Parts: sequence; structure tokens; C-alpha cells
Amino acid sequence: MLLTVFYFLNPILAQKEITDANLVGKLVRFENFPSRYVDCRNVDVWFPPNFDASGITKYSVLYMHDGQNLFLPGFSFGGQEWGIDETMDSLMRLGLIRKTIVVGIWNTSNRFIEYNPEDAFKQLDSLNKAKLAVERSGTTLANNYLKFIFEEIKPFIDSTYPTKPEPRNTYMMGSSMGGLISLYALCKNSDLLRGVACLSTHWPLSLKENNGAIANSYISYFSNHLPNPKQHKLYFDHGTTTLDAWYGIHQLEMDSMCKENGYVSQKEFMSLVFEDAPHNEIAWRARVAIPLKFLLQP
Repeated sequence: MLLTVFYFLNPILAQKEITDANLVGKLVRFENFPSRYVDCRNVDVWFPPNFDASGITKYSVLYMHDGQNLFLPGFSFGGQEWGIDETMDSLMRLGLIRKTIVVGIWNTSNRFIEYNPEDAFKQLDSLNKAKLAVERSGTTLANNYLKFIFEEIKPFIDSTYPTKPEPRNTYMMGSSMGGLISLYALCKNSDLLRGVACLSTHWPLSLKENNGAIANSYISYFSNHLPNPKQHKLYFDHGTTTLDAWYGIHQLEMDSMCKENGYVSQKEFMSLVFEDAPHNEIAWRARVAIPLKFLLQP
């Protein structure tokens, strides 16, 4: 992969524009984005090919976790990426989604503890807290991670680019643990988000066992903190093979809790099963147009 990098100076942060023959649109990277709350990391901002920087056109914003997996295979886990640039561009050209920029927040070695919903973790029994802490080498920094997004990244994005900063034009998406932290963000910051998409949500948290006690405890927390369905949108999905084979029973329980909380209309709630789909970037790429259309409907 031939990668050309152009450096230029932003008044606040150094940034670089990344070009690649396979990239659709424009990708700007802020390396080592600083934070008072969590370790610094790269933050990518993607713009559609016809992006209007004049300020006349305003854009919705989609925040996504595991940012290095979204646009280019050279940076992604296992060399596979979501193809978000191609899918977003195609859907916008067809008029199926609103004009949107995507902010890809890279993960770090603290991925699990940053994505582990903090208030839900605190409700766990002491045995399961200890088991997760040992297996995952830590507990949780999720509240600080969300402060990083909503107090540092979002204000920077809204002050730097022509965005629509209000909640009805702000969205979030993630897969696996990224699905959990997206749902947690909606519960904790419902006044700042319109909707979230949670792909292959990793309900058990453990990678060693499909721990129903942990999953049920987290689902109970989310059930008690879901925001008003008339003002928010919530998407779930999962496959049926590899790690996704664990999720079906837990997702059914979460779906039931959502319905009890008023998420009954297809305009505000969707939960899908993809038979034979595994737990990886290739599978998420194959179906990501569905949650994008659900969240970003014009």
C-alpha cells in the first residue's frame, strides 16, 4: 500500500492528511490527540469527496470506536477494515443518509478498560469483578473515556469543522466491546446523542467463558438507564459463528428490556441476526450499510 502523508499545522493540533489510492474522500489524522482523562491516541476525521469546508453546508457527525479499523487496512486489526469511506460515500450519493463526517477514535492497550461500562461494572458481584480484572488486566476507565469524547474530542470537532453540533445530529457506533461502550454512552450522555449502533455487542465481557451472570447484570443496568425512545435510536445486531455464537441468548434479553422501555417502533429500534456471520471486520463491513441507513436517515 502506497501511503503519502501531507503535514500542515492546525491552530490547536498538528494534523496530517492521509492519501491512499483505495481511500474514498479525505482523511485527516490527529496523532496523539491529548487528553486530561485518558492516554493520548490518534483520532481520524473522514470527509466525503464533495465536502464543503466553507461553512455553508453543515454536517452531522458519527463517532466510531476502534478508529484504526475503519478506513485503511494498513492500520487495522488483522489487515481488515470496515470500508467506512466507501460505504458512507455510496449511501450519501444515493441520498440514503444525511451529509455526515466520521470521527474514528483509535483504541489503545487500554481498550478493554476504556470500553468496559463503568457504572455497570460497579454493580457486578465481587467474584465476577475479580475474574474480569484478572483476565483483562484491569477494571474500567469508561467514564473518563466518555469525558475524553464529549468534553475534548467533540468540542474540538465542532469548533474546527462545519458540523451540526446538536444531539439530533450526533451519533455513535462500535462493535464488540465498542458496542457496549456505545450503548453506555447513550445511557450516560443521552443529552448529547441521538442514536447508537452496537454491532456484535460483547455481552459476556470475558473471552474465556460465556458468563451469563455478567451479561445479565450489565443488561439489567442498561435496562434501568435507557433514555426516552421518542428522542433516541438504538441498533443491535450479531452473527451466529465464532464469538458471535455466544450473543444470541443475551441479545434476546436485551431486546426484551428495550421493548419494555418503549423501544418498539422500527424508526427507533432495530435488532438483527446475521446467520453464519463471524466476529470480525469483514462481517461488519458486509452489513454496516444497514446501521448507517438506520441512524443517519435523511
